Order: sequence, then C-alpha cells, then structure tokens
Amino acid sequence: MAALGVAGGLLLCAPGWAVADPEDHELVFCLAPHQQRPLREAAVALGADRGKVADLAAWRKSDAEAFDQACTALYEANKVPSPDTLDQLLPFLTGLFGAVTTYAATAWQTRVTAGRAERDALGREATEFHDAVVEHVTVFDSDGKRVEAARTALTARLLRVVGDHPSWPSAQAALEAVTTGPLSADALARATDQAAVATHAQRLLVATHRVAGALATPGRPHRALRRDGTAEATG
Repeated sequence: MAALGVAGGLLLCAPGWAVADPEDHELVFCLAPHQQRPLREAAVALGADRGKVADLAAWRKSDAEAFDQACTALYEANKVPSPDTLDQLLPFLTGLFGAVTTYAATAWQTRVTAGRAERDALGREATEFHDAVVEHVTVFDSDGKRVEAARTALTARLLRVVGDHPSWPSAQAALEAVTTGPLSADALARATDQAAVATHAQRLLVATHRVAGALATPGRPHRALRRDGTAEATG
C-alpha cells in the first residue's frame, strides 16, 4: 500500500523528472535515514528490482541513473505544494467576495428604496388627514367622509410602521392620536374649539413627517423617535 501511495505521488510530477539529475538538496533529502524506505519504494514503483535496492549505497554505485530517477521522483512527490494552489483559488475567492458584496449592496439598496416608498406614502396620508381635519372643522357643511377615509388610510400605515419599528414611541403616539386621542372620531365629534383641533392636526403632521423621514434612512439609530413623542403628536 505504501508503494502505491508513492507511485500515486510520482504521477503528479512534471514530465521531465525522469531525465533530471538530483540536486544536492535532493540527495540530502533522499539519503536521510527516515527516507531510505520511501526511496526503496519509489525505486520499486519505477521498476527497479527490490533485491538490488536493499543496499542503497551499492545500488547507487551500480545504477546511478535509476537511483537519480527515484531520488528526484521521491523529492518531487514530497515537496510542499507550490503557490499555484492559492493562484487557483484566488479567482474563486475573488468571485465569491464580489458576489457577497453585490448581494449586500443590492439588498441594502432594496431596503432603502422600500423605505423611501414608505416615507412618501406616510407623508401623503398624513398630509391628507391633516387637510381633511382642518376642512372638517372649518367648513360648516362637511360630512366628515373625507376625514374618515383619510383616517383609515393613515391608521393602516401607522400600524405597519409600529409593527416594523416597535422601539419608536413617536410612531405609537401618532397612531394613538388618530385612533384614541384628540384627533379620533369621537374626539372630533365632540370638538368645539376649531383652533385647538387645527393645532393638534398640525402637530400630528409634523410628528408623522418626522417618522416618515426616518423610514427612508434605515440603519440609523433615530434616537429622537425612541423618545415618547406623545406630547409632540397630540399637544
């Protein structure tokens, strides 16, 4: 089995090894005590008679060419792999790194693009709700349908933001202002102070636009949104 292993290594050697004379460092390697048995196995694998190679010194004198062949082959088979291995891996590693980088950049850009779309949608819905509330309290014959439609859209959007960003109390405060606070349906039905309602609507608009702006910049801490924004949103 050991001879087969040496023979396998020999097959990997360069084609010109058979006619190459061993260098001094190869001879030092081959004649080292722990290499004598592998050298014999290499010689046998290359066709030498096992009996003749039992005495390496005598065999070298009697058949220098066969000895040189076996020594060179053994040395080449045991050499440390050349940098060619790294050279072969380098294109793969470079490609892998490029693919990972491209994936990360694409994923990040997708997240930013989605965040900008959410920002624009929340901004539009907050503005529509503000305008509808102001119209409702200033126009005597307003039936409130515009307000309710705007409230439904804004509430759905804020619910999504709160679900995605539970650490933003400002978003939760804006949602509460619309659903249970001073700008809820019940509160508006009882409201008598138009100026106060308009003030609440304006503060909600500012607070909601601040939340919308944060949606377009993922990855940032947004510390201002992590503070309780109830006062800003509801007044």
